[in-house]
Amino acid sequence: MDFPQRTFAGLVLGLALSAAAGASGLQERIDAAAPGATLKVGPGHYAGPLVIDKPLTLAGHGWPRIDGGGKGSVISIRADDVCLRGLVIANSGTDLTRDDAAIHVTADRAVISGNRIADALHGIYLKKSTGSRVLRNEIRGKTTLPAPARPASETIVTDSPDLCSPLNVNVRGNGIHLWNSRGCELDGNTITDTRDGMYFSFTDHTTVRANRIHGVRYGLHYMYSDDNAFDGNSFADNAAGAAIMFSKNLVVRGNRFEANHGFRAYGLLLSSVDATRIEGNRLCRNTIGIYLENNNNNVISGNTIEGNYVGVRLTASSGDNVFTRNTFAGNMHSAELAGQNETNRWSLDGIGNHWQGAAPIDLDGDGTGELPHREVDLLGGLRREAPAVGLLSGSPGLGLLEFAHRHVALPKVHGITDPAPLTTRP
Repeated sequence: MDFPQRTFAGLVLGLALSAAAGASGLQERIDAAAPGATLKVGPGHYAGPLVIDKPLTLAGHGWPRIDGGGKGSVISIRADDVCLRGLVIANSGTDLTRDDAAIHVTADRAVISGNRIADALHGIYLKKSTGSRVLRNEIRGKTTLPAPARPASETIVTDSPDLCSPLNVNVRGNGIHLWNSRGCELDGNTITDTRDGMYFSFTDHTTVRANRIHGVRYGLHYMYSDDNAFDGNSFADNAAGAAIMFSKNLVVRGNRFEANHGFRAYGLLLSSVDATRIEGNRLCRNTIGIYLENNNNNVISGNTIEGNYVGVRLTASSGDNVFTRNTFAGNMHSAELAGQNETNRWSLDGIGNHWQGAAPIDLDGDGTGELPHREVDLLGGLRREAPAVGLLSGSPGLGLLEFAHRHVALPKVHGITDPAPLTTRP
């Protein structure tokens, strides 16, 4: 009986040595491959970091794990037309100044598809990349750091929480980070436990579809990036859904900004955004549904703004924006105004918005009221300066004043006027 046991032990040892040899040789296989080749990577653990400097496909089978050993970027793509798929990529370094990432790309037309990324500072970092595609990846950020080494004389308890220390969300990396890139596609990715889900900076003509981002600081953190489209994404249970700043010519359509909570949390924040269409989105159960500051010439159409503390917050620095076919329902305050700007319009082509609780008079039965609806904000910016003022919300006295304003405009009271309110949800 001893011989079979020894044979089995030898077989296991041989397989282990073979796996170890494969792990140490993956970079050698990459270096030896012809440009354009496909390398199949079987199950097992492979040591990183790896550098790919020629057109190449790494195709994983059985979810092989490539481990960066906690140093630098796990896979660095330095050549055009590289494809990664079916890999588990984990354990990057933690140096934000070096942009450590699971996958770091400084080339064009990379295709990163169907991978699982874990324990990474940045998940996927695109730097000066044109035409790259990031599709259906699962990305989980680095949430802990190894605890400092203890003296050998100390006893270490293996299940002690002190073996790792929490990594503050503000010093984590981003799920997908794009800098100075163009013409990329981000589709069907799931991101959690990062600093920001997606970060855009100086990135244009990119399409972002059907991504799911939750449990991060900003679902989308975005600036100085023009001519991009966001369609059918979900930004939920974050400190803020999306913050879009200093950009123009965007389309934000069919997204969900839901359950983003905190004193200054927003479903969607727009700051210095121009000539943009915000269409058919759901902004629900946020502290503030949508916040506009210093925005001009935008169209906000067909959105459901429901169950927020404040539906829309609008500053006097925002002008020439159009609101039409939106539904305001179940918000503690439909609108909060910081100053007044008479250039904003609350209807387009004779079609306004639906305001829950309003009772428009519709004599001809066309679904549009003949008399304007007035929405008043008696507390205005006082909620920001003195949060305790918010306790007056819903009080009988305040409700009576708001009722009066809806029928007769009161002097020196900020409000909005919808000239063609809808009798039903659009």
